[in-house]
Amino acid sequence: MSNDICTCSPLRRLTRKITVIYDHHLQPNALTITQYSLLSRIGRGGPIANIALATDMGMDRSTLSRALKPLTAAGWVETVDLPEEAHLDKRSFALQLTAAGRKKLDEARPNWRRAQDEIDRQLGPRLAGELTEIINDAYGKLQDV
Repeated sequence: MSNDICTCSPLRRLTRKITVIYDHHLQPNALTITQYSLLSRIGRGGPIANIALATDMGMDRSTLSRALKPLTAAGWVETVDLPEEAHLDKRSFALQLTAAGRKKLDEARPNWRRAQDEIDRQLGPRLAGELTEIINDAYGKLQDV
């Protein structure tokens, strides 16, 4: 590839387009795809450490903190103490869904599925699968950067 070709611009253009599709379908639930993704990840396995969540989501702690504010204000996510041995630093804590957060996630899941189905339909199953594989491969390779 030529040194003057930017990888970031076309990726950002694609992610903006895909975000619009998810956000459109999640609008009846008053959620963005970022908020849905956070609720989904927090709800997956019980309490999750804030640092682990930030890493999983590819966010730094301050971005995660800003993204969590409306979710905690709505009463969907709450902080809980981590076991002492799990503390990485003074800012370590865990997050979990409240009952209202679990309900919100369950209500939004069908709309998320509709968005995912629309994207898969527009891209076609082969391209959708290849795209996910390429993204995951590239993300994994950039983890040491």
